[in-house]
Amino acid sequence: MQKIWEKWQALMPPLRWLLIFVVLAFGAAFFFAPKAKVVNYQELSYATSSDSRMYFNNIRSYYYHIDNLSKKPMETLRLKRLGSERDQGNLNFALIRYPAGDQYFVLAEPGSDFEQCDSLRVVFREYPDSELHRLSNAEVHFEIAAKVYSSLIKQESIYLCCGRDTLKQLYQDQAERLDAEIALEDYFKLTLKN
Repeated sequence: MQKIWEKWQALMPPLRWLLIFVVLAFGAAFFFAPKAKVVNYQELSYATSSDSRMYFNNIRSYYYHIDNLSKKPMETLRLKRLGSERDQGNLNFALIRYPAGDQYFVLAEPGSDFEQCDSLRVVFREYPDSELHRLSNAEVHFEIAAKVYSSLIKQESIYLCCGRDTLKQLYQDQAERLDAEIALEDYFKLTLKN
């Protein structure tokens, strides 16, 4: 400890003040960081602002890859960090960019382990459960995404069911939970919900 203090004393005063400022600025940034908030699933909005699009395109889009199978003019963006084993047995989320309308949509995609079930339901503790049809509309996917994100924030259980049978409790693994939180937080920041 004595050596550290001696090195500190040896620094020029402007450099010491700069280091103190940097430490205090980082401390304040972590202390006053915005907290994630629950999303109202009944307020549908797919529009984005130019600021949120610019932030996503310049910073966050690096963490996504564009799916080669997406049809123009829409582009499907999926997290690069999704592993194949996490992808197969989980409910994943992809972002769909529609540049002509400056809109982003969210797509809830059940993993390949659940292809045999044609009546998937996502069951929440606090919300009424939601049907997850393979060819459902954007409103259903938005509602499911908002409920999943809010449940993840509140650390509540989410189940994937086929009819009346429970297939799996979702997001048990920390990596699966983080994947969903990243994609949904990016989406709701884009659509100005968070």
